[in-house]
Amino acid sequence: MKKTLIFVLSLVLSGLAFAEYNSSNIPDSAEIRRSCADSWFNCPVDQIRSQKEKFVKNNIGFQFQIRLEEDDKFYQIVVAPKSEISIDFNNNGVHRMEKADVYPKTACGSWILYRDKKKGNCTKIVWYFNADSDVYLQLREENKKTFADLVVFGGFIARHVPVGISFEKACISSFADIKRLTKTSLPWNKVQVLPGQYKDSVAMVYQIRKNLSSIVHVDDACYDEKGVLKSIFTQEPYNFAALEEKDADFKADTKRRHYLSNSGFLKWIIDGIVEPAFGRGTRIDAMGESTVEFNPLSKNGVASQKWNLTFTLDWCRNLAASAYSAHTYRDVTYKTAGLDVNRNYFSSEVDGDGVRNSLGYIKNSGYEIRNLKSILYLLGIEEPGWFYLAAIRQPSQKKADDLVYKDCAVFFPYFDDAGRFGCFVFEGPREYSLSEFIANHSKSYVHLERVKSTQAFFLYEKR
Repeated sequence: MKKTLIFVLSLVLSGLAFAEYNSSNIPDSAEIRRSCADSWFNCPVDQIRSQKEKFVKNNIGFQFQIRLEEDDKFYQIVVAPKSEISIDFNNNGVHRMEKADVYPKTACGSWILYRDKKKGNCTKIVWYFNADSDVYLQLREENKKTFADLVVFGGFIARHVPVGISFEKACISSFADIKRLTKTSLPWNKVQVLPGQYKDSVAMVYQIRKNLSSIVHVDDACYDEKGVLKSIFTQEPYNFAALEEKDADFKADTKRRHYLSNSGFLKWIIDGIVEPAFGRGTRIDAMGESTVEFNPLSKNGVASQKWNLTFTLDWCRNLAASAYSAHTYRDVTYKTAGLDVNRNYFSSEVDGDGVRNSLGYIKNSGYEIRNLKSILYLLGIEEPGWFYLAAIRQPSQKKADDLVYKDCAVFFPYFDDAGRFGCFVFEGPREYSLSEFIANHSKSYVHLERVKSTQAFFLYEKR
């Protein structure tokens, strides 16, 4: 009878472990960490280097590697799950694919304990639980208490949240244990990806890409509500003769080509939503209507009397409101639509080994460009099936200290079937990676307007 109870209990416990693995969808190393705590976590710091890497399986047969890495300040005790990669061996033109085991320190399920090299104390745990390694959980010990941080691409969406257990207990707890302890105190919903919700956005990107080869970038050009090519600023038919005088090699082919500025490109996309609903595109003059009021005696107020400081901000806001009108079949304006992305997601940011305050959203300026990836990640989770018009506030060519809205872009964030984040970026008729876009605008701010993706999307095409 006693042996039977022990056998049943072992089945229940192994079943719970397997359930934990599936509920969190990451391999769990808690059992392994319990077995090596004395030899790796609690041993004198001068003995750590004598430890050799180990390969250990957890109670459901998933293999981990325990190893030591180090930098100038810390010993890093890495407990990493096994992954497989395919290697292409080329022998005189004969290819042979072989699989190899690897143990990446940032793989989903990897766990890293940091120990101070001089003092020997454990300072923090970094836990990778997401398909994107820049999204992770951090546990820190302060004054004999354990605090949790949730980090998304360099921004803290939660910081200094009490966990309620000792740091020693945290070192041997499962991910499911930590998640249960913080289920109401950490915003887990902001990092919980549900794939399969981005079909409309991907379909729109496919249609845009299909037409990119027909687009020629020219300044100040867009199509009006009837599909006639005009100047944005004069609203007169576009003057190709003047363009040909400046560029002897330029030859217009209005039957087979689109001629669009970056702003005209965004209007072309939004007209693909608006025209099917209303039978016409957006009016140029309406898209340029001002959305910002300056104090006439302020620096910007004086400058705005001579220059348009907010052109693409106004343009993006009015385009987004027009798309919202098409979705709802109601006539809405920028002020009534509420389409600005203006949430303050982060109180602080990772800055090397330290932390710095985040400026967050600034009215009529948007976000610092360095925060763009983390913001689009969170928007992709919270608002699946939306895309974003971006007005770029950048240093003026006439005076670098002055910031003006001159350029614009469009972002389509999404998650693939494996839960990995991605974003399609178009700045005019050119497609960029998100990293390239951020590097190109390193001194800028980005103001975002949300637009609902749709399969009722019909671009003005030329072949």
